[in-house]
Parts: sequence; C-alpha cells; structure tokens
Amino acid sequence: MKNAVNFFGVMAIFIGSLVYVSCNKKTECKVNVKCVDASTGTGVSGANVKLYAPVKTAGGGTVEADVKAEGTTDSYGVVSFTFKLPAIFNIKAQKTSDSLIGTGIVTLEEGKTVETTVQMKHQ
Repeated sequence: MKNAVNFFGVMAIFIGSLVYVSCNKKTECKVNVKCVDASTGTGVSGANVKLYAPVKTAGGGTVEADVKAEGTTDSYGVVSFTFKLPAIFNIKAQKTSDSLIGTGIVTLEEGKTVETTVQMKHQ
C-alpha cells in the first residue's frame, strides 16, 4: 500500500511538472544580424545596426514606432537583439568610417532565433 502511495505521488509530481513546463512556452524572439561587405563577403565589425518599424500616419507620412533597437556589430560582423513579441522590422546598417551602408527586413518568430544577413555597399 505504501508503495502505491509513493508511486502515485511521484506520478502526480511528474504530471504537474509536465503541465507547468508546457504552459510556460518561450515567447522571446531573437534575431542575429550579420553585416557583410558586399564586395568582399567578410563581416563588418563596428557597424551601427538599427531595427525599426515604420508606421504610416493619418497625414500620409511615415514615423518610426516606439519599438526599436540599436547595436554595434562585433568582430565577426554580428549583433543580436531580443524582443518579447514577434514583429517585422526594417534594418539599417551603417559604418561611417568605411562609407558602408546596407538595409534589409527581418520577421521575428515567437520562441525562435532568426538569422539574417545585411549586404553593405560603399556609398
């Protein structure tokens, strides 16, 4: 009888843990942006990368939404961002000292890490 109680106790804890884990799914959206020099194919370190969402105004203009992020690429030409919810962002990458600029668009997916590459060209 004591073994049966222990067995059902362990099973209850197991099922409770399983339900808890399945209800707490990861909703973070991550993106790794790699900036490469279009002429050489190598990563561009020190590039300023901006993610932003353009929104049309009632007057027909465009403004940037409040949700945006900026960062600088590492020695491999990569910068990473994390958001709480999925979104579609425009990307603008710029390295003024080398006169490089590039643009792109990225769609963030719930619970996933998205990899995207921006081709940067000389102005």
